[in-house]
Amino acid sequence: MFSISEFSQNSVSLIWKIIISLKPIMTFTAIDFETAHASFPCEIGLTRVEDGVIIKSKSWLIKPACYPYMNPWNQKVHGISSRDVSMASTFDELWGELKPWMEDSIMVAHNAAFDMRVLKAALAYYDLAIPRVDYFCTVNVSRKVWKQLSSHSLGSVSQFHDIHFNHHRAGDDAEVCAMIALKAFEAIQAQNVHEGLTKLGVSLKKL
Repeated sequence: MFSISEFSQNSVSLIWKIIISLKPIMTFTAIDFETAHASFPCEIGLTRVEDGVIIKSKSWLIKPACYPYMNPWNQKVHGISSRDVSMASTFDELWGELKPWMEDSIMVAHNAAFDMRVLKAALAYYDLAIPRVDYFCTVNVSRKVWKQLSSHSLGSVSQFHDIHFNHHRAGDDAEVCAMIALKAFEAIQAQNVHEGLTKLGVSLKKL
């Protein structure tokens, strides 16, 4: 027969095993923005990872709130012109399609402070509610895993892994960000995002 203390310990152990088993296995969404000027987005890319596998990637051109103005420097970087976005939907018009990618999700971006600032600015501009999102940054993760690299920019880390892509286009950048996160967690043998970030000493942040 079990004593009360033994039963309690067994129950706690069983509950903990159930909790661990219910944790998503390497599931997250990568995000990237290109901007027309300041924090006005002109393109967004999203890549969904489930159980450690990239299952879908998509990008959308956005007619920015500053249209038709495009900062010449920004345009030189990403190559998106005012003509390219003239027939695009505005962020608020796209939000119904974008929100399901983000709601109640762990998100990741390379230099996440920038992308989350753009996201919050767009939501505020159109008076849209901020979704429930926790996020982390692959720059921070890369610095912990590949300390030997002199630069941890998206271009440098992707070159290290021999990943070729169309840099500074949101769809490509989001997908490469997801690939880098997966490679980093694989390198430290993490089974899920929470375990990986705990091992690296990187914290999830709230949007």
